[in-house]
Amino acid sequence: MKANKISSVVIACSLLLQTVACSSPEEAAQNHLQKGKELFENGEFDKALLELKTSSQTSDKFGEAYYYMALLDEKNNNFKSMRQNLIRALELEPGLVSAKLKLGKIDILFGDLEKALEQAESVLASESSNVDAELIKASVYIKQAKKDQAAEIVKKVLKYSPDNVDALSIQAALLFEKNEVDQALGLVNKALEKDPKNIPIRLFKVKIDAGLNNIDSVIKGYQELIQLYPDASNFKLSLASIYSMTDKLSDAEVLLREMVEKSKDKVEPKIVLLEFLNARAKDRVVSEYESMLSANQQQAKLLLELSKWMVVSGYAEVAKKGLQQAVDLERNSETGLASQVILAEIALTNKQYDVVESSLKDILGANSEFMQANLLKCRLLLAQNKTDEAIEFLNKLIWNKSNADDVYSLLGQAYLLKQDRKQAEKNFKQALEANPANLVAFSQIYGTYLQSGQKDVARQYLEKALAKNQNDVSLLASKAELDILEKKWDGAQDAIQRLALFSKEKSMPIYLQANILQGKGKYVEAIGVYEKLIQQFPNHLNSLINLVRSYEALKQRDKATAYLEKHNANHPDELNSVGVLSDLYMANNDFVKTKKLLMDQIKRTPKVGSLYLALAKVEAMTSKNIASAKNVYLQGLEVNQADPQLSMALAGLYEQLNEKQNAIKVYKDLLNKNPGVSLATNNLASLLIESSDLDEVKEGMELAEVFKDSENPYFQDTYAWALIKTGNNPEGLILLQALILKEPKLPEFRYHLGVAHINAGNRATGISELKQSVSLSENQKRNFSGKEEVKKMLKEIETSAGN
Repeated sequence: MKANKISSVVIACSLLLQTVACSSPEEAAQNHLQKGKELFENGEFDKALLELKTSSQTSDKFGEAYYYMALLDEKNNNFKSMRQNLIRALELEPGLVSAKLKLGKIDILFGDLEKALEQAESVLASESSNVDAELIKASVYIKQAKKDQAAEIVKKVLKYSPDNVDALSIQAALLFEKNEVDQALGLVNKALEKDPKNIPIRLFKVKIDAGLNNIDSVIKGYQELIQLYPDASNFKLSLASIYSMTDKLSDAEVLLREMVEKSKDKVEPKIVLLEFLNARAKDRVVSEYESMLSANQQQAKLLLELSKWMVVSGYAEVAKKGLQQAVDLERNSETGLASQVILAEIALTNKQYDVVESSLKDILGANSEFMQANLLKCRLLLAQNKTDEAIEFLNKLIWNKSNADDVYSLLGQAYLLKQDRKQAEKNFKQALEANPANLVAFSQIYGTYLQSGQKDVARQYLEKALAKNQNDVSLLASKAELDILEKKWDGAQDAIQRLALFSKEKSMPIYLQANILQGKGKYVEAIGVYEKLIQQFPNHLNSLINLVRSYEALKQRDKATAYLEKHNANHPDELNSVGVLSDLYMANNDFVKTKKLLMDQIKRTPKVGSLYLALAKVEAMTSKNIASAKNVYLQGLEVNQADPQLSMALAGLYEQLNEKQNAIKVYKDLLNKNPGVSLATNNLASLLIESSDLDEVKEGMELAEVFKDSENPYFQDTYAWALIKTGNNPEGLILLQALILKEPKLPEFRYHLGVAHINAGNRATGISELKQSVSLSENQKRNFSGKEEVKKMLKEIETSAGN
């Protein structure tokens, strides 16, 4: 029996081996591919995906397997994965025309227009009359503002194929650009009759309705998309966003809760619900969060993600509960350690440095390589002003390849604290090389290029960041703002369309849409959108400002004034509307109304320093005497003793009135309460340096020392002047000579350089610099501290030369 059993096993194995041998990996892969295609055609998409993946894993030689996986990605709106699968399909089968056409369309979606053209031209090289390839070219031409070329292609296609859906869509887009909206809508509806499930055309119809501010049609459009594609969460998010923006809050909440219920194990729908409540029902955020904690007690990663959102959204103390739950579940796992790091970061924010150090000891004891903890250690060093120690430690972390962008980004921030802008910029750029979407580094570099007017370079950084993270709200907003600035309306519109899907700040896409209307000169339409936005967000400063500008463009300032007066009456505690209305009154030279508006507001909100600053300006203008502002500043400081702006304004006024001892006293009081105010330090040092009291001069020199390595030219000048006044003329002269090369037109610098040259025995050069300081001052029609002293010196020199 035993022998028989063995032989049976042998026979079974032999049969199995024969079966396997009959089918090579390529044949098996082909079988799985064919089965996957059949399942796809039958609508059994999950089963189709399994077969297609099995095909690619069995033998990675069939591009068609990746092509069909791309089609499945398309159905799930996963366009990033779709693009990757199409690229792989063409690597394996370069002649796969259908993949080239799909990839060309996706390249347009990602803004890679040249690659889209390449795909179209490649298809046309072998199939010269391929309509889809021609239409890809037309779509690219529209994006490139070559509308005549696009129109020519569409006209040719529609001549032979009048019902071609893509051609109808492009023709509609061209008509929409010409503001022939009714005709555009007619073509879109015709296209939808032919292809009712076409997502891009349906979204384009939503876009047209949104541009017309036809909210009911927008809502209907998204409802139809949800009916057609019930698993596509983006459409539900968009509809919930529209509901929220139109105050249909219960509808929005029902939809968001349905998404949560349908994906119980996913964190994203839960966070979206919390974000909605945070915007619309703030008092319910904490209870909802705690309910989520209770329902997911054993899911440490989910607890961590929910708690991270709470921390970022300003609920750090409440978030401790969820973080601690995650730690209790998985203390030394990556999730548990990450939770401990965030708890320590909360302690760092509260300046509980001993708690942070204790936590770091525990975390690094469990895993000394845990990068988040090492980065926190560096942040602790920076908080303790141990900048050099932090930089040294970060340079060691660079050799660990993980989180390289975060390391470089933190290095950049450390160098900013040292006021070494050059090194900071270098490290921020290295962070972006490692990760173009590192938002801390991006904001620094992008902002620098934008402020310097180098928009092309700024755009390059922006496009790289978006390619890495196409749905990031801050990047999309930057794209929309830059496109609006450069009047690239189509690009701005596309960015806003995506922004509407992902922005948690509901006002942002609406505001940018109004910006486009304003930029196009459609001021009446822009005003309508701004008014609706202000109705929902009464203190939205930029909308208030742009509403006034739009009325100004229509030469209807009186309507702007009337609108703001009514808005202020309905929302008396909204300070931004007070500021805009007061500026409007000032523009009309209506100082009586301005003064009354500000004084009434001060009675309601006496602890707002900016109101006193505005009132002081009005007092000075009406009395034509700057001294009349003093009582306003003093009144403001009685109720706002630690307000640095009011203190700076009062000290500056004392300087103008030549009450230097009063100015010194105010600056000293300010720095006692706010030791980090560099401008106050600079101004106080400048006053003390000019004193006849040697002790005060020495004190001024000590204060100016902090500006030794500053990049601010005014602060550098203060330090150089302090060197000269305390007898270190050679060093002061060298510094001022370098400073003049960077800032040749500032009379104060020329005055100080002139004195330094005279002290050094360079009499002729010194006199020339002193004369130039006076000349620059007169040409610029502004005085400078020391001008009278310069005139006195020059007169004495002329007198002594005459003798």
